[in-house]
This record gives sequence, structure tokens and C-alpha cells, in this order.
Amino acid sequence: MSSINFLAKTNQVVSELFELAYRVPIGEFKQHCFELIARHLNIDSGVWITRTEQQVRFYEEDSFTFNLPEGFMEDYHHLSTVSQQVQQVFGVMLGNLDKTCDILDIVPEQEWLGSDMYKLYCHKYDLHHSLMTISVNPQSQVMNIITFARHDADHSFSEHDKLCKEFLVPNMIEALRINILSAFISLPNAMQANRAVLDGYGNIIEAEEPFLAALEQANLITSNKVQIDVSRGDESFSVSSLQFQVTNYSGLRFVEVQAIPLAERLGKRKLEICQWLIQGKSNKEIGNQLGITEATVKNHLKQIFKMLDVSSRQQAISYFNQQQKS
Repeated sequence: MSSINFLAKTNQVVSELFELAYRVPIGEFKQHCFELIARHLNIDSGVWITRTEQQVRFYEEDSFTFNLPEGFMEDYHHLSTVSQQVQQVFGVMLGNLDKTCDILDIVPEQEWLGSDMYKLYCHKYDLHHSLMTISVNPQSQVMNIITFARHDADHSFSEHDKLCKEFLVPNMIEALRINILSAFISLPNAMQANRAVLDGYGNIIEAEEPFLAALEQANLITSNKVQIDVSRGDESFSVSSLQFQVTNYSGLRFVEVQAIPLAERLGKRKLEICQWLIQGKSNKEIGNQLGITEATVKNHLKQIFKMLDVSSRQQAISYFNQQQKS
């Protein structure tokens, strides 16, 4: 392939990548990316993992796979020699960040063809040739692992293919970032919920500022990692005064958070107490109105103050007065 044709092809792919970033829903973006690249670079399958954790094995729920069967990512866990060799290759790639390598750049051909990783794993899935690239964002430590594979043993990757992939990978990652940010503003309840995209371990990939502020106020963020369990994905739950909705998109966790309405958090009885509190009634008077003891009123008020993050009746009354004005 001439240099002119090479540049024309890669520029066309990059242009289409960014068009996809603005058009395709977040849950479909990686699939569309690989379909595009397969058409232009003649790849048969691939993997794209976006996460921060480097010391954890690769699992199905962490990963996007293209044209590979279910269970592919975890099959090697059951073969100790293969697992060890996978980690060795991963370690070499971590030492060559942003560089695209053929497996034969890492392991001599005869050694590779005789290895358990090839005979028991790659050969099983017809992964005869693969190009691997790992990129790590120096600020967030978010890691993208992207692999292209060919299943025809006689169709190896050329140097042009390697250069093309090395050029494409940073554009794929940036297009993913744009796709995520576009998703923040395009969904129906964009004005009600604040959003973030996390990896399966709770590390933040991208997040809206109000999302960060809400979780920081609730003490649910430490060192760019949320202190909630998002490993399962596809679930709804509440923590503190916040309601979370988590959706798993091939390893990425799309998280929406909303503040639970105060009336819902307080419940009927505490709302009744607050209404009398605002009118300046004493604990005894509130108890008489509601048919409960003064001690019960006092206990309810302690819980109300904690929910409002206030320490006195006067502060609680000021809080409710402010809420009425706004």
C-alpha cells in the first residue's frame, strides 16, 4: 500500500469514528467502531477493555468483545500456564504503552507456536494473528486495551497495518470520550439526573461536575473512585440520600444519580412533625397534636436533623423556610 493510500484510508476511518461518536448510543459505540474497522482493515475479531485496575484478571463483564464467543475472556483462567503467559504478555505491553505490537514482536515465532497460550487458547478461537495496544491516561490512570485479530493463519498483519492501528487507537479513545460526553446530554431525563461512566471497579472514566459534587457531599468518592458497588451493573439502589441507576455497557458502567426527594426520605410521620415544627410548636405540643409521646417526638427530630445535616430546631426551621422560597 502506498503512503498516500495509507493516509487516505486512516483519515477516512478517523472521520467516520468521530461521526459515530456523536450519532451512536453509548451502549452500541464500541460495536460500531469494530464493524467500521473490520471493513477497512480486514480484521475478524477484537477486544476493547476500558478500566483502571491493572492488577486484576480480565473478565467478561469488564470487556467488549467483537466476533468472539461468550466466555472467551474468562476461558484462560482455568489454564494456569495460559493465565501466566497472558499476564507476562500484558506486563510487556504495559512497558510499551501506546506502541502497537504483534505477538511475534514479543515472543519468537517457534516459541509462540509451541506455547500453551497459542495451542490451548488462541488456536481454539482461531486467533492466529493479533495486534495489541495499551494506552493509559496519565491523569486519570484509565487504561484502554485494544486488540485486533485475524483468523486466517496465512493472513498476517503488515507493518502498514501496525502503523494504521497505532494511529487509530488514540482516535478511538478520544471518540469514546466524546460518545460518553454526548450521552450525558442526549438522554430524556438529562435535566433530572447527573451522570458518570465508571469501570466495573468504581473508577471514574468521565463524570459530570454535579455528579462529582453530589457524591463528594455524601462522602462517596475517594481518589477518583466511587465508594459504591457497581460490579454487577444493571441495577437500581439507594445510598445515603442518593438514588443510583447503573447500566452495564460491555465493561463500562453508565451511572445516573438523583437526590431522593426530602419528602420521600422523611416519610409521613416525620413530615407531620416538620409541619408542626415550622409553626414553632414545642415537642410536647407536637406530641399532643399527633398522639405520641414527647420522647418519640424528640427521637424523630434527632433523625430529621441528621437527614438535613443541621444541629438545632432553628437551623431546621431555616432550612424548610428556604426550601419554600426556592
